[in-house]
Amino acid sequence: MSLQFANGRLLAWLAAIVAVAAVATSIWIHPPSEARARRFDEVRMHSLNQTETAIHAYFVAHQVLPAELKVLDGEENHHQEVKWHDPETRQPFEYTVTGEAGYRLCAIFARISDQNDPFNGINRAHGAGRDCFQMKVTPQGTQPGP
Repeated sequence: MSLQFANGRLLAWLAAIVAVAAVATSIWIHPPSEARARRFDEVRMHSLNQTETAIHAYFVAHQVLPAELKVLDGEENHHQEVKWHDPETRQPFEYTVTGEAGYRLCAIFARISDQNDPFNGINRAHGAGRDCFQMKVTPQGTQPGP
């Protein structure tokens, strides 16, 4: 009986060691800080896309680009509130009019985008740190800028 008891305790210890190793490996492979950075960058890209859509709607309504992003708050031509602030720092995104129909939107990203990012695509990939998207408003929509 003591042999069975000892085997049971041994199995319990082995199971505990395997569980701790699995959790440690998971944290090592996908650290919480990386997941947090990835999530903030996803929200940044979503907010930049909302801002881009609102800028286009403003341009269609007024035939001019907004002078600054806070002008978009007063517009009723978008269906949801435009979040033109960084989700982490709460600072406004950098917006610069570069021509009659051209503009630049910049944000500070926590990490380099990768293939698994939902907004990664043509002119949506970004580096870590400050990165900008050159855009141009056209009657069909917003296009990558020159």
